[in-house]
Parts: sequence; C-alpha cells; structure tokens
Amino acid sequence: MLRAALVVATATALRAPSRLLPTRAVLKAATLAAPPAPKTADDVLTLESFVKADGRLDPIGLAAWAGYEKKPFARPLGFAYFGALFAFVAAPAAPVFARLLALQYFNYSLFEYCFHRWCMHAKDGTLCDRIFARWNRLHVQHHIDTHDDMTMEDGYNWKGIRFNYLTTKLSIAISCLFTVGVNRVFGLGLPFWPTPVAAALLSLYHGVIWNRLHTDSHDLQATLTWDDGIPYVYKVPVANRYARWLLTNHIGHHTIKGTGNYNIVFPGPDHVMGTFHRISKTPKADQESDAALLDL
Repeated sequence: MLRAALVVATATALRAPSRLLPTRAVLKAATLAAPPAPKTADDVLTLESFVKADGRLDPIGLAAWAGYEKKPFARPLGFAYFGALFAFVAAPAAPVFARLLALQYFNYSLFEYCFHRWCMHAKDGTLCDRIFARWNRLHVQHHIDTHDDMTMEDGYNWKGIRFNYLTTKLSIAISCLFTVGVNRVFGLGLPFWPTPVAAALLSLYHGVIWNRLHTDSHDLQATLTWDDGIPYVYKVPVANRYARWLLTNHIGHHTIKGTGNYNIVFPGPDHVMGTFHRISKTPKADQESDAALLDL
C-alpha cells in the first residue's frame, strides 16, 4: 500500500500545471541543446516557449521536450474536412481550375499518407517492402539515425530526407490518373487538359515545402541542391502558424517512432485513419518518468 501511494504521489508531482514562460523566455533563440528543466510551476515550458523572435519554430528544442498523444475525435474532424473539400470539388458554380487544385490536394494528401505509411515504413519481407525497397531502406535508416531531439548522426546520408525529381514525376502521373478516375466515377465534368498543370503546381509546392521544412526539422539546411531535387529555398515563409504546425506534426512522427503523423505537407488522412497525434500536455520527460514508475 505504501509503495502504491508513493508511486501515485510521485506521478502527480511530475504533472505540473501548464503555463507560458515569461516573454523573455518565449523569445529564446534556437539551440541544439535540450531546453532547461523547469524548476517551479512558473517555469514550465509550453509549445509557445519554442517560437523564436522572428516567428519560426525551434524544432530541435521542441523535439527534446514534447510528448505526444492521440487526438480525441480526430476521425469525425477528418471526415468533415474532406466532406467539405469534396463538396467544393463537386460544386459546378466554383471555378474549374480551383476545383481541380482542391482535387489535387486530396490526391497528394492521400498519396503522401499511403506512400509514407505502407511503402516507406513497409514491414520487412512484405510485398511493399520488396517493391519499394529503395525508399524503404533509406527511410528506415533515416529513423535509425535521428536522435530524440531530431538532430542526425554524424555522417548521415541526407538523401534519405529529400523529395527528388523521380518522386515528383511519379506523383504528378499518379495524381493525373486518379483525377481521371474520380472525374468519371462521380461525373464531375472536369476537363482533362488543365489537370497536368494543376498536378504540377501542387507537386512543385509539395516539393518546396517538404524540402524546406523536413530539412529544418533535422537541422540539415545546407544540404540540398538542384542536382538532388528541388533545393532548400530560404525565402519560403515559415514564420507562421501553418509552418509551425507542420513542423510540430512531423516531430510527432519521430517521437512516436513512426506509428502516426504520416502526412507532412498536406494533412487530413491521418485524422481519417486515426493515426494523428498532437502535442500532449504532459512533456516527454514526464511521460517517460510515469512509464518508468508504472514498471516498478
């Protein structure tokens, strides 16, 4: 009984209330070191503690601190989200090219989810593993070489994180074919000739955002050139909530060991499939401490 009481009391003490840091701490610079451990309830870190003065996120500091948990009611939100998207695609009064772009968004978000989950994380020896071994081996090694704070092992093969030209071309072709199928099945009446243009625009956007934010999340900014694929573009605006959310979402993918948050640029399918995880109110260190106490 005494041992159980001690475990409960210790776990409760570890869960300090969540509050923002004072302004001077919220505007701290990015650092490769883990954030300082809170000393009192007033010093507890939050997501906002890792937003730098220029509005960009400090992914390295956040990764060392953040714990993740499944978001409740994610599936109803996902279905509502895609329901609204398809309502727009099927609306005859909406501009045709805008409808095509919305459909490409769905295509790419689905492609991103399926390719990431079942090809890049294919289990050893499965059919997807044999077919997509080139991508699977690189991506599995990417997870192995990623530290808990998202920094990489020395000598890491950075080609495992970029979106190259081959993948871009394949995604355009797949998106065009999928658009033709959806158009015929649902009788949307969308013309085909602007479809490759819409698919190429979404693919270009996807490649630019992926190669910027994914390299940012692992502190590998100066690694991509035009010879490797769409390079790291410094002028891409990332000091906004959208970019910070995408970075936070991908940090979660690594924190939960590749078991969720498969969408990186175009969110949605993770919600529908029940694999979306959000930042928990309980930091990573507290979650690990609670797990260790439960193992006693």
